[in-house]
Parts: sequence; structure tokens; C-alpha cells
Amino acid sequence: MMAANARRYMIHFGSAMLLYMATLFGSVFLLNAGEFGPALRGLIAILPVLPGLGALWAVMVFYRSLDEFKQRILAEAMIIAALLTGFGTFAYGFLEGALDLPAIPMIWVFPVMIGLWGLVGCFQKYVVYR
Repeated sequence: MMAANARRYMIHFGSAMLLYMATLFGSVFLLNAGEFGPALRGLIAILPVLPGLGALWAVMVFYRSLDEFKQRILAEAMIIAALLTGFGTFAYGFLEGALDLPAIPMIWVFPVMIGLWGLVGCFQKYVVYR
């Protein structure tokens, strides 16, 4: 049975992600369909960030609802993920210049960090804190 705080998190986070996807598809459609000035194009392009902030809020509310040990595990996983992402982009920057590798768009940095957070969390759960 899922705890009440986890159920509330799933509802809030899931709702934010559905709104994010709708806003993302809507903004891409508008940008491809119309001619807008730079200020309006920028505003339309950044609209999906708003529901993304709702998702971040849901994560923080869930984090604060956890006991101290679970908070420690999640925080440690995020720190490791942030360090791996930062160091990985740092190392890639050197390789990019030396080996003429393609530039990686900034939009991929946050998803990589969140993905690493999940992987590190799984590693912690099944290997470290077993």
C-alpha cells in the first residue's frame, strides 16, 4: 500500500507533468505555426517551464514529508548526480574542443542530472543501503 505522502506526490507531480507536456506541445505548435516577434517567441518558448516549477514544488513537498534517513538518501543521491553531471559536462567540454565533437544543447543537462539521480538512488537502494 502506498503511503499518503507518496500518493499525494504522485498526483501533484503527475498533474504537473501532464500540464508540462500539454504546454510543451502547445508552445512548439505555436512557434512552428506563427510569425511572432522575438519577445513573444521567447515567452512562448519558456511557457513549459511554469508547470515544470510545479513539478519541482511537488518534489520539495514530498522531500519534506520524508523522515531524516530517507531525506539523507535522496539528498546524497542528488549531490552525487549533480557532481557527476557537472564533472561529465566539464570533461566533455575538454573533449569537444580537442576532438571536434558536436556541442550538446543545454536543454539536456537537467534531464541527464535527473536521470542520474534516479540511477544513483537505485544503486543506493539495492547496493549501498541493503
